[in-house]
Formats: sequence, structure tokens, C-alpha cells
Amino acid sequence: MSTITSALNVAGSIGGVARAAGNLANLVTSWLTDLKPASYGGVPFGVESVRTSAGRKTSVHTYPFRDDVWVEDLGKKARGFEVLGFLVENDLVTKQGSISAQREALLSACEKAGPQTLVHPTLGTVKSVSCLGVELTDRRDLGGAVEFRLTLIVSGTRLYPTAVTSTGDASTAALASFVKTTAAAIAAGAVAVEQAVSTAVGWYQMAVAAVNDAKSIIGAVSTLSGNFGALFGGANNGYAGANAQAQPNVTATDLLCAATAARATVITAGTALQTAAANPSDSATLGTAVQTVLSSVAATANNPADAVRLISNMAQFNPPSLTTPGQMGAAMATMQVALAALFRRYALAQLATTLTTYQPASQNDANAVLAQVTGLLDDEILVAGDAGDDDTYQALRAMRQSVVSDLAARGADLAAIATFQYQAALPSLVLANRIYRDPTREPGLVQQINPIHPAFCPTTFQALSS
Repeated sequence: MSTITSALNVAGSIGGVARAAGNLANLVTSWLTDLKPASYGGVPFGVESVRTSAGRKTSVHTYPFRDDVWVEDLGKKARGFEVLGFLVENDLVTKQGSISAQREALLSACEKAGPQTLVHPTLGTVKSVSCLGVELTDRRDLGGAVEFRLTLIVSGTRLYPTAVTSTGDASTAALASFVKTTAAAIAAGAVAVEQAVSTAVGWYQMAVAAVNDAKSIIGAVSTLSGNFGALFGGANNGYAGANAQAQPNVTATDLLCAATAARATVITAGTALQTAAANPSDSATLGTAVQTVLSSVAATANNPADAVRLISNMAQFNPPSLTTPGQMGAAMATMQVALAALFRRYALAQLATTLTTYQPASQNDANAVLAQVTGLLDDEILVAGDAGDDDTYQALRAMRQSVVSDLAARGADLAAIATFQYQAALPSLVLANRIYRDPTREPGLVQQINPIHPAFCPTTFQALSS
């Protein structure tokens, strides 16, 4: 009996091993079936191995006389891939042709501007993948095969500036500071409300004067297609790409009518602001009215450079000081100072947003705009700090840092302004070909030189160096 039992146990063990081997074979077959044919930029290839990296971006802070460290989380780390692959002459799997054609196709995909699509063997399709480098190895012992190492990274969207993410915080903090500062003044009665309306009217009149000035009216036709519009400059096309924003089949009358309608919107927004200022205790409505005025003013400018100029002027609002004595005078002065600060801070937040659509024309232009904007921000940061508006102070500092990072990054890749001198007055088309070897840059050169007539440019002028 024991012999029979032993035999059955042995048979059962053999059957278990057989079943385990069968399950393992099924798992291996399933894994192989799930693999995707690898490719990058539409070029298929064989794969030896793929190394994937991911995680979080961190900054490790160490401190004296402290055993542990603080790891600061800086956001998600971009996924990276290191692919070790190969190409084979007349590959029966990928159905590709000669090894030289496959090599050239892979090199072209890696050298092509912009991200491509990667088909990962196990992760599947991964979009927006940029190539950081590719190394190909031709070996004598492999014959008609090429080994390569491909370094890839997932690319995100380019967004400018990061200041946009903090403008809402600055506006919210400014409104909270206004509510805290004016609570006692509003309780003083009608005199504080009248002062609020008077201050709002003064700021609104600045907006009306800004959108009705001659430079804004001229800028309204800067997006007119053809050479006529190019002569008025701007339209965010920079010096190198004149008329980039030009709209076809649009006449000067159409643009002027649109500008008139935009100015009418400013007047409507100003009326709503005066109504909101008459009830300063409703801070939400007041904040919305202030933002509407600023958005309407920015919308009147076809040229983003004009929008920056108009909003910058409104960010410098500083009404004359009051001299009314007594408690009523103090309440009026508190309301005036707090509301003027609210207007300036909302204008600075709008200015940061407007800068996202502004394309500097050169390094000099980027540096000049940066100096102007940071000067306005520094002035208001100082006012907020002196007034004890801590939240507004911090929000403005964060917005300043974002704007500086953005404009510094965009201006770093631009050409500088240089002085050119010639012996005779030459046509702008000749100068564009002579300076840049590119006659299509002639409209942008006309904007820089600003000649009386493009056929007779001055002998000395400033333009982009490259």
C-alpha cells in the first residue's frame, strides 16, 4: 500500500510541475503578445532594452546641527526613456528596406524640429516626446545591422509667463486688503462713499484719456495687411516678422470701427465701476468692475505694446492727497488711499497677463520692458509692505519673480540692436537682403528704421544685428 501511495505522490508531483510549466509558458506567451512594435516618429525598429525614468523633482535642503534634511517637492519630473535598439537590412518583422534608408529615416526623425510620437514596447503610444540625442554604431561583425542608443524625454507645452498663475492671487489679496483697511471708513457714512466714487471717477478718466490718445488710434490699424499696416508698427510681430498678425480682407475702416466699439465698451465698464464704488461694502462687485475696466482698456489695443503702455499708465494712479481735517477727513483719506491701491494692484495683475501676449522685438526691448514693469511692481511692493498688507506684499513679490523669469528667458534668445551705416540711401528691400540675406524680413526692417519712404532709407540707423 505504501508503495502505491508513494507512486501516486510522485505522479502528482510530476503533474504539478507540468501544470506550473504550462502556466509559465502561457504567461510568457501573453507577455510577448502584449508587446507593441516599437517606433519613434513613425520609424520602426527592433528593441534590445528600454529604460524608463520618472518620479518627482526635488531640492534637498541641509541645515547645520540638524541630522535630517528637508526635501522640497518641486513638481512632477518629466518621463525619460533610454532605448537600446537595432536596425536590420530588409527586416522581415518591420518590413523595412535597406539599412541605409532605415538609418537615414531614424536620423531625420531625431533631427526634426518639435516632439514626435514614441511607441513604447510595454507602455504603448506616448505623444509629445523630444529626442535629446541618438548614437548609432556600425559594427563589422554585425554586417547589415546597426545598433543605436536613443535618449528621449516627454515634452510639455510652452506657456508664458508663469506670472499668470499668480495674478489671481495678487488680485484676491489686494481685494482682501481693501476690505480690511476700509471697514472703519465705510462705517463713517456717506462722506467715505462719496470719496470712493470720486476716486473711481478719477481713475476711470485716466482710462478714457488713454484709449482716446492719438497713438492708440494709430495703433488700431497696425494689423492692416500689406505695407500700409506695417508702417504703423507693432501688432506683436516683432522686428523680424512684420505683419505676422495681419488680417486679410480687412480694411482700415473696419479696424477703426472696431476700435470705436472697443472704446465704447470702456465707457460702459466705467459706468459700472462708478455704481460699484457707490457701494464699497460689496467688495466682490467692486473687484469685478475694476477688472472689467482693465480688460476693456487692454482690448482696445491691437498692438500688445500699446496695451502694455496703457495698463502701465493706469498702474501709476496716485490721486492728490486730501486736506479735510477731523474724523470725516481721516475716513475720506483712508478710502481714497485704499481704493487707489486697489486700482493699482489690479492694474499690475492685468499687466502681467498682458505681457503673456507681448513678444519683445529684441534683447534691448525685453530689457526695457522688464525694467519698466519691475519698477512699477517694486513701487507697489514697497507701498504694501509699509501699509502692513502682508498677503498682498507676498503675492506681488511672487508675481514679480514670475514676470522677471519669463521676460529674461524670452529676451535671452533674441538678437540685440546694432547701428548700421551706409554711404548712400538704399531701399529697404536691398538693406534686408544685404543685412539678413532674407528679403522677407524687409517689413520688419521698415518698422525699425521708420524711414520717410522705404525706397530711401537713412544712411545711419539701428536694427536687429541678426
